[in-house]
Amino acid sequence: MAAAILRFEDSRVTGPYSLRVSRLPAADKGGKWEICGICDGIEPAVFNRLKALLDAGRREEAWEGCLQYVLDNTAAVRSWLGSDAFPATEFMLRDHFFNSGSRNAGKILQRALNVHGAGLVVDGIPGKQTRQMLKTVLAQTGESEFLSTLNERRKSFYHSCKQFPVFGKGWLNRSNEAYRFAQSLV
Repeated sequence: MAAAILRFEDSRVTGPYSLRVSRLPAADKGGKWEICGICDGIEPAVFNRLKALLDAGRREEAWEGCLQYVLDNTAAVRSWLGSDAFPATEFMLRDHFFNSGSRNAGKILQRALNVHGAGLVVDGIPGKQTRQMLKTVLAQTGESEFLSTLNERRKSFYHSCKQFPVFGKGWLNRSNEAYRFAQSLV
């Protein structure tokens, strides 16, 4: 999962020997530089540690650090699901969490659940009621159907963002790629 998320962040990175520091677009609010979505403006200590490893030629260690960061950064998603029984849903939520933050991942989850009649307040906090409804909806609809709803809510989220005119095409492409990858896990 983590390697796929890193590839979605930078499609030219396929492993430790293609790992690199990239300049962020001027409109990106993550800072000036990134390594597979780990930005100097959002996670400066992590970014600087990974960059130092790359500069020292310790590419495999930097790659492992990137993978571990993705897993650690998105670990809350596993608690939302309560188990590893739904890897495709976990992947979709982890990818959105990594790309857009915990609150936004929580909101698309709640909106997707509401499509299936959950009646949740969309606050971005997957509390007890959200987690229970997730289990109920997955049991009722099956993972494939829920994934489709989750992907549609994710794309709606991107359309609502102020920076959609600048980054929208890339966000939608990423969403579709993540959806295809998630479907392979069902």
